Amino acid sequence: MPNEFAINKKVEVKIQRILSELLSLKVSDPRLKNVIISEVRVTKDISTAKVYFLILNQQNKAKQIESILRKATGFLKKEMSAQLNLKKLPNLIFIYDTKEQDALYMNKLIDKTIMNDQKNK
Repeated sequence: MPNEFAINKKVEVKIQRILSELLSLKVSDPRLKNVIISEVRVTKDISTAKVYFLILNQQNKAKQIESILRKATGFLKKEMSAQLNLKKLPNLIFIYDTKEQDALYMNKLIDKTIMNDQKNK
């Protein structure tokens, strides 16, 4: 079991590195130049990889970028196959990473609660 986890983790890190390099060096679409791969999660059997991404300075275009990445999946998988030594490449599912916005929202809620508590004292 620990060995399986280590293999999956290595594959996740490798996919993240490869996709980041591809987006910054080989993809010619200028709309993808501000995309950062923040995390990759593969299933136990490595058949599917959820690829979480962030967009610098363009959060309002998340759906558009997600669609562009989905359309570029074939190219990305073809380029990945040369660097990734797997029998079968995982299906790539691109998901906009909202962790940063969620954390900011939670901080605002906490600050608001603290202010309300201080007013009520």
